[in-house]
Order: sequence, then C-alpha cells, then structure tokens
Amino acid sequence: MKRVLVLGTGYVVKPLVDYFIDKCKYEVLVASRDNNHSGLIIAGRALGKRVLWNATPPYNELGEMVKDVDLVVSMIPPNMHVIVAKACLKYGINMVTTSYISPEMKALDENAKKAGIIILNEIGEDPGIDHMGAMQMINQVNEEGGKIKSFKSYGSGIPSFEHNNNPYGYKFSWSPRGLLTAAQTPAVYIQNGQKIEVSGEDLFESSWLVDIEGLGTFETYPNRDSTNYIKDYGLKDITDFYRGLLRHPGYCNSIQSMKDLNLLSDEKSHNLQGVTYKQFTASLIGINENIDIRQAVSDKLNLKVSSDIIKQLQWLGLFDDAQIPISKGTNADVLLGLMQEKMAYKDHEKDMIIIHNEAIVEFDNRMEKRIATMKVEGRPYGHSAMSRAVGLPAAIASRLILEGAIRSKGILKPITKEIYKPVLAELAENGYKFEYKTQVI
Repeated sequence: MKRVLVLGTGYVVKPLVDYFIDKCKYEVLVASRDNNHSGLIIAGRALGKRVLWNATPPYNELGEMVKDVDLVVSMIPPNMHVIVAKACLKYGINMVTTSYISPEMKALDENAKKAGIIILNEIGEDPGIDHMGAMQMINQVNEEGGKIKSFKSYGSGIPSFEHNNNPYGYKFSWSPRGLLTAAQTPAVYIQNGQKIEVSGEDLFESSWLVDIEGLGTFETYPNRDSTNYIKDYGLKDITDFYRGLLRHPGYCNSIQSMKDLNLLSDEKSHNLQGVTYKQFTASLIGINENIDIRQAVSDKLNLKVSSDIIKQLQWLGLFDDAQIPISKGTNADVLLGLMQEKMAYKDHEKDMIIIHNEAIVEFDNRMEKRIATMKVEGRPYGHSAMSRAVGLPAAIASRLILEGAIRSKGILKPITKEIYKPVLAELAENGYKFEYKTQVI
C-alpha cells in the first residue's frame, strides 16, 4: 500500500484526500496544526490518519513524517515549500505542490535530479490546468504546421452567475491571504511586441474588459510575469503574450480603493483592543472618529459619497461602530476578518472556475483564432469547483508519479505530454473539459 503525506488542510485539500483514499486506496497522513479540520477531511475513513504538526522550526517532525511515506503533497503556504522540498531531497521522496516555482525552488533542480526524485509544481487550476490546456493547444498547432503569433490565457475562480450576490462580485474559494498577496504582485506581459511591466502598486490600474463568447464580459488584470512562460511554451517571435485573471466587472477598482486606504498592509501589527471598525478606518486616513467617516473616506479616495466604492466599504462594515474581534493585528488581518465573514460561500451556493486560452495562428494560406474554454461550477452542499480544480490535478499527477508513469526528474511543471496528456484526460472524465472553437480571420 502506498503512503502519502498531505501537508495542510486548506480550502482545496479535501478532494485531493478523497481521491487518494477512495479511488487509489492509499494510506493518507494529513498533517496540520488543526486536528479538528484534519478530522473533517478524513471523515472517519480507516485509511486516513491525522498528524498534529505546528510547522515551526527546527522542523524535526517534518523529516520524521517524510521519511516514512512514498510521496508528499505540500498544500501549506508557498514560502514553506522549499523547506519541505529539502526534507524530500534528504530522504529521496517525490513531492507535489500546486504553487508557482520560486527561484529558491528552481535552484534545487540539479539536486532533485541527482536524488532521482520528482518535485512537481504548478499542478493546480491556475497555475496548472491553464498550462496544460495551453500546451495541448500549442502542440496541436505545431503538429499542423502553424505558427502562433499571439497567445492569451485567462484563469478565474469567482461566484457563479446565479450566486454573484455581493457588491464585490467575489467570494473566497481559496486562501484569503493568498488573494491579498496576489493583489500586490508585479506583473509583466507582451503587447504589440512590447514588454509591459506593471508594479504591484499599479496592478489594478492595468485592467480592462474582455469578452468570452457564450459567457459574457469580464474584467481582467495581469497575473505575475507572463514572459517566464514564453520559453516554457516553446513560442518564438510572438507579438502578444498575456496571462491574466478574470473577475466580475468592478472588482479591480474596488480592490484598488482598499490599497489606496492601505488596508492590504500586512507589515505592522496594531493594538486593536476595544477599537471599533469606524475608529480603525478613521486611523487609516488620520482623522478624528467624530468626523463624518463616509465623507472623509470619499475625500481621501477623491470620490462622491454616493459612489459604489463607498457603498461597498460600508457594506463590508468598515464604517460600523462594532468592535473588532481581535486584540492585535495588521490592517490586512482586520480586512480579511470582515471579508471572510461577508464574502464566504453559503453551503448551497456555487462557485465557478473559468480557464480560457486564445491563440492567433498563422498558416501559409490563412490566419485562425483558436479558442479553448473550460467552465465548471461547484456542487451545492458539496465540493467547490475551485477545490476540485486544484486538488484533482495534483492528485492525478501524484498517482501517475507513484505508478511510474511520469519518469522525468527534477523541478517540473506540467508542460510536457507525459504529464498533461493523462492528467487532462482524467480531468475531462471528472467534468473539467475544454470546449474548442476555431475561427478563420
């Protein structure tokens, strides 16, 4: 029997564990600082074991756990993946993560090859399914003798149309703190042959509307450094290359207003004992709480009091006289507390993932636009679309590694046929399927 160690119990872990236990019949150790949450994920199944792990230095328990399993899936915060990877290198154990490859992780490539192990990253939804769909499209074009001139890829995890029922058009289906980190990450893309660099500060100023046939109009903003993937995807002389996120329209201005109020700051901790949300918001803009808070925030943001953004901040609770329930925390802690309370999915509500790839392709006698779109909704009272979109690719790839179907070694992404072909095939069996369209232009 294979043994798998799963580190973390976040939003997307349960479908992964379900796959290992119910489909593969693996023994699964779920390690977390929250034993109760681990218990809910294991749900009384004999093949599931809980391990209490606080993830604090010197990480001796990590080595003890790693050495006795066949594979490790790290679903903890990305800044800890390299620590896990080094433990896997020490004991010669394969590893899977859904996170982006950091420079520190990339630097372990030669060591992983020497150890004869696989450390597979970016095998979730975005990054993950987007990469695999892109490579499937690109390789198909290459086989037909075409040349890709423009490539754009969009990924999203948002409320379904019927449950898009709060003023931000967004709810949490993955790590809330990860959302704030992503909202401040610089981005780079290629437009009309020019490299466009966007600072983390200006990320939401660089947004625009995009139409997706059959689904409607969305807002997009750039996702990290797209240019890192031009070489990975085997593209040359490309005039446009863009990887972006999709949101319901209005989202970017809303989050930018939070940034302008310094609400996303996670650096300095404040004494919040007995402080109300109204007092907290007043302190952000350096005014006395007795001044009209809505007017003061409107003036700070150069908006009318009647603007949508002021109404959103009021709906969130930032002007309320209620006391903040934590005694100490950063601005981001206060914001996340409100967002998690007001912007969570109810049990009957559905989220929606969209992955949409577009390529302009040149052939000898024609130009084509090729489109691949995946849209999946969550299950009421069941798994979210996002949790399965992240958990299933990681689980399927883990099984392929344990069965020896993936033979490459080192620090890997799912951009080769040996990985993306079987993973996409099984995802399609689970309802995660691309719809394809070609237009002659």
